[in-house]
Amino acid sequence: MATFDDATMLRKAFAQFPSGVAVLAVDIDNEKHALVASSFMVGVSLQPCLVAVAVQKSSETWKFIKEAGLIGVSIIGRGQGDLTRKLASKDRAVRFEQVAIEIDKEGAVYIDDAALWLECSIQKVSEAGDHWLAQLEVKKLGVGENEPLIWHGAKFRELANAQSIDVK
Repeated sequence: MATFDDATMLRKAFAQFPSGVAVLAVDIDNEKHALVASSFMVGVSLQPCLVAVAVQKSSETWKFIKEAGLIGVSIIGRGQGDLTRKLASKDRAVRFEQVAIEIDKEGAVYIDDAALWLECSIQKVSEAGDHWLAQLEVKKLGVGENEPLIWHGAKFRELANAQSIDVK
C-alpha cells in the first residue's frame, strides 16, 4: 500500500473510480465560461434536490461560474470526449468554437446531445483541502437520449452493451 504523500499514486488510485463528466457553463455579458469536472456527484439530497462538485482552488473559471445566478450543468454523453477536451482547453478563445449549445435567458449554458442537463444555483461552498466543494440546488432538469461518457483510468470510455442485473 502507498502512503498518502505519494501524489502520483493517489491520482492513479482515484482514477480507478469511474465517474461521469460534467460541464458547468455560464454566459456572463456575452462571454461564455466552462468548467469540466469528473468530481461531480448526483443524488446528494432529494429534498431539496442537491448535487455537488469539487473544483480545484487553482481554477480560473470558477470565479465566473460562482458569480452566475444560474449554472448550466451538462453531463457529457457518448462521443463527446473531444468536445470535452476542447471545453477544458487552456486557450479560452477556442473553448466554444463549433460547440453546439443552448443558452437560457438566465445565462445558463447547456451542451447539445448531453446525457443530462441540470439548471442549478449554488447553495453552499465549503473548503475541502486544495478544492472547493460546492453544493448546487437543482432548479430544472432534462434527460437526453445519449448515454453518459465515463471517465476512468484517465481516459474517456463508453458504457458497454452488457447484460443488466436486477437489484432486488
